[in-house]
Amino acid sequence: MQKSLITFSFFFILTLGYSQNSDYNKNEISLGLINVSEAPKNQEILFKNSYYFVPFSNLTYKRFINKRNAIRLTYYRPINKSNEKPPSNWNDNSNYKEQVLKIGYEYIFKQKIITPYIAIDITYLSSKSSRESGGGFAGSYNGIEKDIQGFGISPTIGINYNLFKNIYIGLESNLSVLKYTEEKTTSSKILHSDPIARLNETDDYFEYIFNPIVFLVKFRF
Repeated sequence: MQKSLITFSFFFILTLGYSQNSDYNKNEISLGLINVSEAPKNQEILFKNSYYFVPFSNLTYKRFINKRNAIRLTYYRPINKSNEKPPSNWNDNSNYKEQVLKIGYEYIFKQKIITPYIAIDITYLSSKSSRESGGGFAGSYNGIEKDIQGFGISPTIGINYNLFKNIYIGLESNLSVLKYTEEKTTSSKILHSDPIARLNETDDYFEYIFNPIVFLVKFRF
């Protein structure tokens, strides 16, 4: 699914066509230097606060249709966190992996030194997580594994400042509203000698992710 989305996104952008007589730069690359992101829900053991900082968080390519309209494709650096502890009388080990891709449309209000804009992206999120705990005298064990696929939309507001001729800095804020399909497996046993009991579940639900501040640097060509 991830490879198909990337292939479709690049094909869609390239089919817009290139004009040789435009009086503006038709391409832009932007790098998210600092992203204040909402922590994944139900992962409190790995993300101690509701929001956390992500340096060099994303890379966005934009193809301008004209001076005020652009198609954008964003790739987010994968999140990979774990807190595996050394063996002891009681263990509590967790890990979380997440990947996000977006493709969407951007409208620029004015092409001046300070430029506000709005955007709407189609968002794809894939995450895998697990948590294992147990130990003690009896040797009990509890485990949970989750595989989540999410699709939705991400409205965005932002502002650019023209630092030099073709170099901009900017701030963005976005909210992603996603429909998740979650496959969950829970495992448990009370005594060390007991067989492990497993239960598989599938659930669909809506979730949101709020990223209040993204600081970007942008290059147009």
